[in-house]
Amino acid sequence: MGHGGMGTVWRASDTLLRRDVAVKEVILPPNMAPSDRDSMYQRTLREARAAAALSHPAVVQVYDVVTEAARPWIVMELLQARSLAEMIVEDGPLAARAVAKIGIALLGALEVAHAAGVLHRDVKPANVLICGDGRCVLTDFGVARMPTDSELTTPGMVLGSPHFISPERAIGAKFGPPSDLFSLGVTLYTAVEGRPPFDKRDPFETMRAVVEEPPAQAMRAGPLAGVLYGLLEKDPGRRWNVETARAVLRDLLAGPLASNAPAHMTDPYAVVRPVQQPTVVTPQQPAPTGQIGGRAMIAPGETVSGALRRMHSAPAAGTAHEAELERTDASRFSADALGTDWTQVPPPPPPTGNVATQLVERAKRAPKWAKIAVAAGVAVVLLLSVGAAAGLFSGAGSTSQGQRPAGPASSAPAKPPFEVESFSHPGGITVNVPKGWTRKQAGNASAPYFDITDPADANRRVRINIEKASSTPKAFLEGAANRLKSTAASCAAPYEQVNLGDGKLDGHDGALLEYTCGSGDQKRHALWNAIVVNGKAYHFFVTVPDARFDESKAIFNEMVRSFDLTGPAAGQ
Repeated sequence: MGHGGMGTVWRASDTLLRRDVAVKEVILPPNMAPSDRDSMYQRTLREARAAAALSHPAVVQVYDVVTEAARPWIVMELLQARSLAEMIVEDGPLAARAVAKIGIALLGALEVAHAAGVLHRDVKPANVLICGDGRCVLTDFGVARMPTDSELTTPGMVLGSPHFISPERAIGAKFGPPSDLFSLGVTLYTAVEGRPPFDKRDPFETMRAVVEEPPAQAMRAGPLAGVLYGLLEKDPGRRWNVETARAVLRDLLAGPLASNAPAHMTDPYAVVRPVQQPTVVTPQQPAPTGQIGGRAMIAPGETVSGALRRMHSAPAAGTAHEAELERTDASRFSADALGTDWTQVPPPPPPTGNVATQLVERAKRAPKWAKIAVAAGVAVVLLLSVGAAAGLFSGAGSTSQGQRPAGPASSAPAKPPFEVESFSHPGGITVNVPKGWTRKQAGNASAPYFDITDPADANRRVRINIEKASSTPKAFLEGAANRLKSTAASCAAPYEQVNLGDGKLDGHDGALLEYTCGSGDQKRHALWNAIVVNGKAYHFFVTVPDARFDESKAIFNEMVRSFDLTGPAAGQ
């Protein structure tokens, strides 16, 4: 039925129970030493034990292990399915809603595995099966590791495909369940975007990008982008866990990614609609390339030497497919349940430190056979020290208190240096905003909020909101600051609080927060003003690229000057 890194999967018949099953045969190189063959057989048995101990609809079921001619064969349930990798190659990127449902299914599988002390360590599209009835199944725990079997793992061994490996594994640091979640993030990104977030011309450059560079900007993900960036956090301590990712995905499926199709009956574990008939490639459609994973992966039927020649002869510029992705109009996606327009959210910034230099230097010293092994997507032996991890995650998530005063001067100019128009929030706010900016309502009908965006620069945005509050204005903004620190999807690391002080709106005492998110070209600068009147917080913020902060402060000044409570709170 197929080939994998551990051997061949056969379709077979169970003559006792009279059912069709799948049998995994381990194929070892003929010149492998006897001791290595024994270790591989032990690893196969470990895979069977690890998978058989898990019970979840999204985990393939293991029935038995049979020893024949001193070799183990794993007997598993037979699934009528295609791998997620095949679907991406043959049908193109999946819809964001389908990818969100796949994500929920795989999060459940990993949650059960991690609770049992099992790390998958090779989560990628080729190991995700989508059955004909829509069920999503995680397969191939062939590199899974039980804590009691740690002696079977060679120190420094890096297993899995370079595109899907986590940063901590790439540098040889200690890793755990967050490593599987990073690989899941790469898998979901690849499914919705049609390409991996880290894709360079060779495996070592790809691994360097995984450690050092931010993921490529998501063009097709829409509101799903926030979850992807949360799972792709470099620092495993800040990376989203199962509970956070699943909660946001469920909110998206109930909100921005809700289905508009007529109700239909389907399996409760289905992630896509059942396949009615096989996909037919028409003359108008591009023929399948048969390759998944990007330029650093070996193509079906391609030899290792041929792959190396292709890598070194390929042009440095992006492919035509990448150019097409760059032209994709992502503005058709709506905002997510939290009100953030994820089509405007930049990828998280790269970490600081010299990790990339260390990785490249170790890659250069790797033997030639190791480089070829990575090119084939099988395994790489890198003698990486655990201490190299210290430079990657040091200082992540730290908050600094700047000395620069926040916000505008105490007296705003009588006339702003730009055209304005009045905006009225139905909850009782009237305020001036730049004329001609695009208005967008989000939230629900009973508690809406409004995003007002510069049509010439989608990264300049104003949000006006009203919500229940029982605290002081400063405590209200302190809570907002804590959410920004802990939610990478809302505020790319590093979050830096410039100032949190007193403010005033329409004669009411309030609080003013100034902060930045991200670094480099992706750094954003924001001012947030709030008052609390009669149990409600009336607040707004202005968020812009850091390079345009000084010129944009006039917008904030005018909003402070013109802010007027027109509802029941007026005069309180």
